[in-house]
Amino acid sequence: MLALWQIIFLAGLSLVLGIYLWKKRKGVFIRTGIVELYFDIKEYFETTMLYQTNMKERIKDLEVTPSVPEFKEPSTIILVIGESASRDYMSAFTDYEHETTPWLSAKKQDSHFILYPNSYSSIPHTVSSLERALTEFNQYNDKQFYTSCSIIDIAHKAGYTTHWYSNQGHLGCADTPVTLVANTSGTAKWTKQNLNEVQYDEMLLEYLDEIDPTKNNFVVVHLKGNHFNFINRYPQSFAKFSEPGKYDLINNYIDSIAYTDYILQKIWEYGKEKLNMQAMLYFSDHATIPDKRRSPDFGGFGTVRIPMFTYFSDNYIEKYPETYQALLDNKNKYFTNDLAYELVCGILNIKSNHYDETNSLASPLYKYTRDMLKTNLGQRSLSEDVD
Repeated sequence: MLALWQIIFLAGLSLVLGIYLWKKRKGVFIRTGIVELYFDIKEYFETTMLYQTNMKERIKDLEVTPSVPEFKEPSTIILVIGESASRDYMSAFTDYEHETTPWLSAKKQDSHFILYPNSYSSIPHTVSSLERALTEFNQYNDKQFYTSCSIIDIAHKAGYTTHWYSNQGHLGCADTPVTLVANTSGTAKWTKQNLNEVQYDEMLLEYLDEIDPTKNNFVVVHLKGNHFNFINRYPQSFAKFSEPGKYDLINNYIDSIAYTDYILQKIWEYGKEKLNMQAMLYFSDHATIPDKRRSPDFGGFGTVRIPMFTYFSDNYIEKYPETYQALLDNKNKYFTNDLAYELVCGILNIKSNHYDETNSLASPLYKYTRDMLKTNLGQRSLSEDVD
């Protein structure tokens, strides 16, 4: 048996080692990458789950006027969120060597469409980008995701029936912020994610048949878009620039861009023909450089140069000429997609105590210039992009 002094010595040693190894911020284990990662993940889930638990508190003082859409007949507003789409590879935005966006390129001359060639992502990471794009939370304020109102909160208060259709997958109990926002919609559905079975974005078109055209609808369609592995983003029968079934990064990527152009066309046609669509907004979460391996570090401005466009009906332009004119006037101004929440508020033509009009590209009061805007969560200025 151990002597009393030995027991006391071992207990003291254990205490000292425990403090040395686990002391907050300075302990050896705490300073290792694995333990830091554990605490980062733990904090991440705790804070994001607050979004659900704080929902009633978050919106109890949310005021939105008008509380009913002002169009004469039931109407629909559609937001399409892209994935990894780079405007550098889109002929509608650049002098790219191939016609990768035939539909949007043709619509470029249509006054109902406005393209925004100086749009950027706030960060080349889907969740971090969209938790800001979908809510008041952005690079330029001190708000937090879990206390911020979302575009779904705003649309609901503005009298719209809300829908969310996604081809991005659903994570269950470990929900990302994007899924948390989606689940506050009146209807939220995801395409079936079967192992070894690719779900192309055209699967989302089937969901549009569920939308009741006798109601005012706000619809979000979240594409898989141009996410790696690019060859899996489009049916091989659709291949235009690559050989079907052949792995070829650049050509696979621009084929996925062309396929997204086709999907956008189909969504627009359906909305216009069957849902009395008044407005449509498309932007990507971030961009990518298709022949460059992704890195946790900032990979250059090619990873954040995103496409964005809007469409407005004749009825919308007649009813809200100031909003349409503001977007025309601002089309060449610089914009980061963490300000998309305010852009949506502007397109909905609402006033709210949770809407800063000076952040909205749809307002003549839009305050941002290239020198003021940031990316990589405030670490890089857009003025640095000289490519």
